[in-house]
Amino acid sequence: PLNLTRADVDFTCLGSCDYITGQAFSFVVNLDAIGAWPPSRDSHVEMDGAWALYEAWLRLQEGDIEIAVVTGSGRSSTGDPALIYPMEMDPYYLAPIGADPLTFAALQARSVIGAGIADERSMAEVAVRSRGKGTVDELLQDDYVREPLRRHDVPPITDGAAAMVLATGERARQMVERPAYITGFDHRTECHN
Repeated sequence: PLNLTRADVDFTCLGSCDYITGQAFSFVVNLDAIGAWPPSRDSHVEMDGAWALYEAWLRLQEGDIEIAVVTGSGRSSTGDPALIYPMEMDPYYLAPIGADPLTFAALQARSVIGAGIADERSMAEVAVRSRGKGTVDELLQDDYVREPLRRHDVPPITDGAAAMVLATGERARQMVERPAYITGFDHRTECHN
């Protein structure tokens, strides 16, 4: 336990995707959970928790804060990701092909299989361990959703949230015995760049 209070936090960055949630200012619920008193510097990034993490990390690098709380939340259950995600994509290269999340997951899986990192059997083994349903051989008999992915390879549409505390190296060493460090950051979203 860090024993931090809201007053100890210099900056809070909340990531939420209002477009998918179908609700403007959905990050406010996250801020309510954290507590908005005493007043502090808060920021909202419209996309995801990774952008929030990046913004807080940059602020720590600049040296104007020592402790930040970062949150990310998503509520995909209120919409249809197969319809919504393609509308969010790069309008020049990706949106015209109308690829949905499963198509991109299948392309990634095909790349992993092609590189020899995994195969369909090892992916089914993960599903059996994670979900505890069926056997590998049973799962491999299912039809493809998007080749090489079967239903067990595809995550359910779920809602979720995560939060983390970031601190400068000096403050982190004061708070915990063995802090983890982010030594660099690479957040790419636009394929044509």
